[in-house]
Amino acid sequence: MKNKVYFLKDTAKAVITEIPARTILTWHPMYEPPQLPGVEYVEWERFRALYSSFEPGLIILVGLNRLITPSNRCDYVHEYLTTMTPNIPKVSIDSSPFEGEPWRLFFHYLYTGVNHFGINYSYPVEREWQNWFYRETNNCRLSADNITMFIKKTHSNLDRLSTTFSFFQPDEIQEEWYAQAKEHVFSIHNTPKMLIAALLKLTNEHFQTDISYDSWKTNQKIIVPNIGVYRFMIEENKRRLKIYNTFSYENLQRK
Repeated sequence: MKNKVYFLKDTAKAVITEIPARTILTWHPMYEPPQLPGVEYVEWERFRALYSSFEPGLIILVGLNRLITPSNRCDYVHEYLTTMTPNIPKVSIDSSPFEGEPWRLFFHYLYTGVNHFGINYSYPVEREWQNWFYRETNNCRLSADNITMFIKKTHSNLDRLSTTFSFFQPDEIQEEWYAQAKEHVFSIHNTPKMLIAALLKLTNEHFQTDISYDSWKTNQKIIVPNIGVYRFMIEENKRRLKIYNTFSYENLQRK
């Protein structure tokens, strides 16, 4: 099988030409699965309850971004799909390389047996991402510059996103407000995660905007005040945008 990981604008239009006997397709209900001949369709909740009773020749996973999350990755069904069944081929079909933090794209390659990251569990990948996210290190395997070394047997028809970001200079009153907001937040929180979240919430409310870690998905021109929390958020959005665009049809064709 040439490709094992598919990122498609419409998951229902996936084409899998090599379908062995006893192929099982399971999917997250937020996704529409493709209609493939000779395939047994097993809803995810039924599959996760009965996975050990199947003897599949191939497992097709549709919507892995939502089938596995940081909160459920230790469920037995995920152990079954990875370390317990390395000899059962698997295909992952999704509409995006990742939801939330980009380290989660690792699951597509772990589950389908084309893992070239040199890591067999998600926790080290997550820690590496978090170190990069909090600026404790200057490099990461998941950066757009590095990720192409690890994404093998991948097909995509995703379009590049063209979201842009720019800043305007706040006036003295706005800068004074931000300094006071920052002082207040630092007086009640002492972890980077809580500091960023609280300061972002206050700043979005004050400037009547809605910057988030998913702003890169909008395909819009985003203009925000040139203040610290927005500089951090824009840098992070640009990172995620660049990683996502690495998986566009255009970029994968150039590999």
